[in-house]
Amino acid sequence: MKRLAPLVVLALALAACKTVPPPEPVIQHVFVPTPVACVAPGEIPAEPPTVGQRFNGDAKHDLAILAPSAQALRKWGQDMRALLERCAAAGIPSDEAETEPDPSDG
Repeated sequence: MKRLAPLVVLALALAACKTVPPPEPVIQHVFVPTPVACVAPGEIPAEPPTVGQRFNGDAKHDLAILAPSAQALRKWGQDMRALLERCAAAGIPSDEAETEPDPSDG
């Protein structure tokens, strides 16, 4: 029995050395979304200047400054929305690109 013990230990040690071959590498194609500019930087409209520092507390004076600024800001927002809609539609098939009219447009 004592002579058998070293053989059992040796057999177990050699059995532990047996390894399973690594699996074969599998080539897979993975599509990764890549950001693409949908407008040229020159097409982005410049933000209207701020006018808060020009107010003096006189309502008539301040309104004369605020009204044109509000109109310019509204126009800028509409231009930005048009650019955004164009960018969003660039990634959608043309039959899905139709948008609902904006209820805030008078």
